[in-house]
Amino acid sequence: MNNYDENLTTSSETPLRTVTSDESLSIGDILYRRKGIVMHVGVYIGNALILHNTPKNGEHSVAFDTFANGKTVYAQTTNMLPLQVLNNAQKILAEPQDYQLFKSNCEHTASRVLKSNPTSAQLDEIMAWALIGGAFGKSIGVKSMYLGGVLGALGGLISLPRMFWIR
Repeated sequence: MNNYDENLTTSSETPLRTVTSDESLSIGDILYRRKGIVMHVGVYIGNALILHNTPKNGEHSVAFDTFANGKTVYAQTTNMLPLQVLNNAQKILAEPQDYQLFKSNCEHTASRVLKSNPTSAQLDEIMAWALIGGAFGKSIGVKSMYLGGVLGALGGLISLPRMFWIR
């Protein structure tokens, strides 16, 4: 059974564990670390390398310590076939995409490595809250719709830590 959660969030079947080096990682493990209020996401691709996506460098691979950036790193086992992960990673690295928040962020890259289609649970959460805020604001007026959308997006940002069960 594949324990990989489709939205790159944690589940009780695949608990997060704290890792301090790449020695305990398996190819296809999802790695998380805090980046402000959001989580930065990467995938272990073997040979001490993590594939991730950053605004400065786009999709690329780095060593564990570079990915960690001095922060605690959490890993989630996916039980993906290593060959599938490596093939997907090789395709991504052959034609790396630049970072784009709405269509090519670190979660999109991780989901492309693991299941070939880009998704971002954190972005979906923020956008859902923005839509809810906008809908409530629209009942008051157009200006309130925009304000509601912004406030909803902020609410989505605040709700992100609960998605990862990391305290």
